[in-house]
Amino acid sequence: MKHRTKGRIVAKKGSTGFTLIELLVVCAIIGLLLAMILPAILRSRESARSIQCRNHLRQSGIALFTGANQRPTGRLCTGLFDYGRNGCMDTWGWVADVQAVGAMPPEAMRCPSNPIRSSEKHLDSYGIPTNDNLNRPTSAIAQRLTDGICGQDEWKGSRGPAPAGTGFASTAPLTEERAALIARYFIDRGYDTNYVSSWFLTYTAPRVMIREADGSLRTAGQSAQQGLRGHRETLGPLTLSFLAESKLPSSIVPLLGDAAPGDIDEAISPIAFGYSADDDFAGDQLESRVLIREGSILCESSTEGPAYYHRSDRKIKRIGSRLSRLDAQWECDRDRNCGDATGPPGNGLYRQSTLGWMAVHRSGGGQSLNMLMGDGSISVFADLNNDLYLNPGFPVHDDLTDQQYRDIGYRDSQVELAPFRFFSGVFLRPELIRRNAFN
Repeated sequence: MKHRTKGRIVAKKGSTGFTLIELLVVCAIIGLLLAMILPAILRSRESARSIQCRNHLRQSGIALFTGANQRPTGRLCTGLFDYGRNGCMDTWGWVADVQAVGAMPPEAMRCPSNPIRSSEKHLDSYGIPTNDNLNRPTSAIAQRLTDGICGQDEWKGSRGPAPAGTGFASTAPLTEERAALIARYFIDRGYDTNYVSSWFLTYTAPRVMIREADGSLRTAGQSAQQGLRGHRETLGPLTLSFLAESKLPSSIVPLLGDAAPGDIDEAISPIAFGYSADDDFAGDQLESRVLIREGSILCESSTEGPAYYHRSDRKIKRIGSRLSRLDAQWECDRDRNCGDATGPPGNGLYRQSTLGWMAVHRSGGGQSLNMLMGDGSISVFADLNNDLYLNPGFPVHDDLTDQQYRDIGYRDSQVELAPFRFFSGVFLRPELIRRNAFN
């Protein structure tokens, strides 16, 4: 029989038991041990996620190179993951190319460490543009917008309530039926990603021209202010031969990396993307799921390409797609000796904007970014100043307000992507442009 005697709990006659103080000490020790062990457990889990992320990137690289060897053109992909710029995302773009090889389950298209799970480009398919109508495909390329499910009236024998010829399995834009189709057909089947493609992978190099008036090397796109992110402004997706014949080590040419959140005015989902047992495409499936919650932030799809830091405006700006001078850039890429990128108002130099990528992995006391490189290897880059973005060489001022830094992305001018590990210029093969053509 248990009984209490002046603070001592006695289980049986003659046993000593534990005092209340002793129990509290034991509990404190257990709590202390848990506090010591928990961070190690969390680090171990993040380390496992980071390794898994690198494996996913490596698998994507294998699929890209496999597909390139199967194409007569040798292109590593058919473009970026972007309905509005490149066509239906089940047929066109690097994600569709990877899925076509058949080696990637849907979950392998995502980095498990990244809290942002899906791409903002699903909003384009839903009916909300995310490209400000820039670099839209024209003429024959525009036909890509009706390829795949985007031009079909049915999916698996089912259709929505919209008239024939609507596409997207007869679902109208901005409707629950379209959202359910996107959730079931695109997201659930692996046409989704939280990795971001580099400008080199999807565009290779700018179209250029020699301006007769002064013999200068200029961009030769269709209109100003669009940037070099369209079929008319660039050479298109990177090929195996272009990469192999570059004098640059392919190990420093970036292809894919961990995604950053999209712009706040484009990447907030105004609706939930999911499906239920009674939607138009449920068939005999009884499961209901929400894949993207209303109000979720979605991620970027690609990097911006060549840009510069405008010292007076204190902003990162795109290169102009027509008649922007490239003489200085050609020389620095040729000599592998490029200074800070201050663009037309300054030294005429550009850097790859890397704001589409983000350091999502906890590494020691900071964060890091995983990147698939042109030789199929995975590089890990440290975020040295803890702003989550990795600066390739933009001379950002050190006396700005917090709001200005948030608008820019980079917090200072510290170079975190060293040239010997990461090529952030414009011309992978500057020797293809004859120097005496504009000197």
